[in-house]
Amino acid sequence: MKNSQNKSNRFVDKKVLITGAAGGIGKSLVKFFREEGAIVAATDIKLSKINVEAYFEGDLMNTSFCDNLPQKVEEKIGGLDIVCNNAGIITRGKITETTDEDYSLTMGINVEAPFRITRASIPLMKKGGAIINTSSCWGLRPGPNHPLYIMSKAALASLTQTLGRDHAPDGIRINAVCPNEVDTPMLRTGFKERGLDPLTAIESLNKSVPLGRIATPDDIAKVILFLASDEASYMCGSLVEVNGGKPVI
Repeated sequence: MKNSQNKSNRFVDKKVLITGAAGGIGKSLVKFFREEGAIVAATDIKLSKINVEAYFEGDLMNTSFCDNLPQKVEEKIGGLDIVCNNAGIITRGKITETTDEDYSLTMGINVEAPFRITRASIPLMKKGGAIINTSSCWGLRPGPNHPLYIMSKAALASLTQTLGRDHAPDGIRINAVCPNEVDTPMLRTGFKERGLDPLTAIESLNKSVPLGRIATPDDIAKVILFLASDEASYMCGSLVEVNGGKPVI
């Protein structure tokens, strides 16, 4: 047990794989799963100062890395009960401004990587296993000038619904969380790249949310943990929006 003082221990000895573990939501997932007793394997293109039982640095654009990752995780930590396909990128700009490289990178990270990791994970998982994908509200209702991002997150949402139905008979639940804006390093970097002050931009976004603020990484991670837990035992193929009441505009 990782934290004897934690009142909730939903994931004691559960073996968990988290992609994008070095990002904002990924770090929150690592923290919360370990606090509740999970044995965590983390992956990202670069990992540093992350406290987990096993980590695998690698590029999700590398198809071989994705195909072999679940088996390596199972061998390293002794099983695979929960997979969080959390890694993702945001590609901005009108379609006429995008490149072939933008397309390949967006679809590779946001769609092909979770596809490959899920395909390799399911044969290793037992009844009671769970896979949670990180899609987006924008994948359900498109906003302006993000065609590649929206297309990729819509594809991931559709894949989630399809696999949720297909593998319910196996006792493996597959669901997705669909956030709106989240205060992550990726979001702040995006503002900087567009010449905006991140703090000012986030303050403006906060005013657009009925709840009064955009999400924190912890807000999203807590919903992912719920979907991974037995508390969500009847949820298969669900797309759970976490948006503070803000529609896509």
